Amino acid sequence: MEEIKEPAYFKELAHRLMFDLSDAEAADIAAEFETLNKQLRLLESIDTTGVEPMVYPFETPTNYLREDVVDHVISREDALANAPKVRECHIVVPKVVK
Repeated sequence: MEEIKEPAYFKELAHRLMFDLSDAEAADIAAEFETLNKQLRLLESIDTTGVEPMVYPFETPTNYLREDVVDHVISREDALANAPKVRECHIVVPKVVK
């Protein structure tokens, strides 16, 4: 049987991701999660026997995209000039998750 997620679960998850939820927000997320689970169960109940999987969501290829044209290139030094911390030509950012 599928585990029902309580608002406390979502509050703890948010806390681990370094932000906080109010009780009302956690309750709203729990309700939305249950709705999403119902929709997924409905989709999983559809019989797809004999249906060939699609590689792309559209039958015809998309050909309306423009070609990339390089018109302005800056040097690596210019791109990294305003970065607060750079190591080995990469911008260093603080770790935000555990």
